[in-house]
Amino acid sequence: MLAAGGLIAGRAAAQNQAPQPETPPSGTPTIRIVGSARQRVPIALPPVSGGDNGRSQDAATTIHDVVRDDLLFSGYFQVVPDEYLKMVGPFRDRAASYKEWQGIGAEAILVGQAQADGLSGIVFEGQVFAVSEQRAVVGKRFRGDQQQVRIIAHKMSDALVEHYIGKPGIATSRIAYVSQVGKGKEIFVMDYDGARPKRITANGSMNRSPAWSPKSKSDEAERIAFVSLRRGSPELLILDASGDLKRAFPQKGELNSAPAWSPDGRLLAFSSSRDGNAEIYTLRIDDNVLTRLTKDPGIDTAPTWSPDGRSIAFTSDRGGSPQIYLMDADGGRVRRLTSELSYCDSASWSPNTEEGDRIAFAARVPGGFDIFSYDLKSAQLTRLTDGGGINESPRWSPDGRHLVFASDRSGGSDIYTMDANGDHVRRLTRGGSNQMPSWSR
Repeated sequence: MLAAGGLIAGRAAAQNQAPQPETPPSGTPTIRIVGSARQRVPIALPPVSGGDNGRSQDAATTIHDVVRDDLLFSGYFQVVPDEYLKMVGPFRDRAASYKEWQGIGAEAILVGQAQADGLSGIVFEGQVFAVSEQRAVVGKRFRGDQQQVRIIAHKMSDALVEHYIGKPGIATSRIAYVSQVGKGKEIFVMDYDGARPKRITANGSMNRSPAWSPKSKSDEAERIAFVSLRRGSPELLILDASGDLKRAFPQKGELNSAPAWSPDGRLLAFSSSRDGNAEIYTLRIDDNVLTRLTKDPGIDTAPTWSPDGRSIAFTSDRGGSPQIYLMDADGGRVRRLTSELSYCDSASWSPNTEEGDRIAFAARVPGGFDIFSYDLKSAQLTRLTDGGGINESPRWSPDGRHLVFASDRSGGSDIYTMDANGDHVRRLTRGGSNQMPSWSR
């Protein structure tokens, strides 16, 4: 069954029972698309120099490997094979050297050096040379301690994406998720690639449905809204990314669940049974003004905002089975989106319309649940997972080119990422029970 925070959680709280299973329709759609083709930048990544210091050598190796993984994950770069590097020797910024590197297919070369700084610090200097222009086009210098070496590498990767693609990279983004700790469930945060997991709640209760706030130009501090049963009933809380409690909102009703930030960070949409039935509300962060959006006898839950903040998608069983619906941000013009699948839940609207105006969601299929996406412009339904078991809670990366989701395909529930077309599935967590991921924005 789907993770708590979606329709199942809403109905369980409101009626203390889950919807009865339905027979999935035959011929479940399995459409695979690759998306718009984009020529990848061939880049050479010779070893980062680490000098004679053991600490700087370790940092150099880590930075090289992390940058390589970041660039491959982005889908914007093609890394020149290591065996080709043996054919050219060390890079030298002169015409003859550029021709050698051009001969092995490199259009860009990253040259880096890591040095020890004080007792525990690391300084990394990276330069990117454009082969066709025969000059340096990117130069960066980062300083941090040994615990920040991976962050330094991620920042270098994002600088490369910014220069060559003209868009922010996502290597410094993070993923929040829920993990079992004893009898409770706590909120954790990790790097986008699964490294450096950190627990940010420790109340021993049930904490779920983390949702990252958008970054603000005036306040860069990221916040995470989530639902906690620390006082017995589900309440909405807001933490900063380090785990410090920032806000707790007045609660009412048996159910408060599935928070979702508006793109401007001013509103939280969520589901609540405070008026007797699970409906969608918005909460204005500045002054706690509450607005009810839906008014239907069915269960309405799991809202997600469109990138422009004008629309909300949500789950409702008002038509007899759980499906994805759309409405205006003020609650008007409710219309049904899905119809080809018997049970749909946990919608997530892609934040980047340049990559396609798409909504990802989980749907029941024979043997479990799979992740689908729906393109609003073409009305095309795409099945993204097809591996059996339960695949749920899809959430988009900040650039709309990847998805994070939870799956029990390897036994216990873990967090995975995949490309927006379902390719290149990567497992991020191992062991325990890990659910409800949310990618920082």
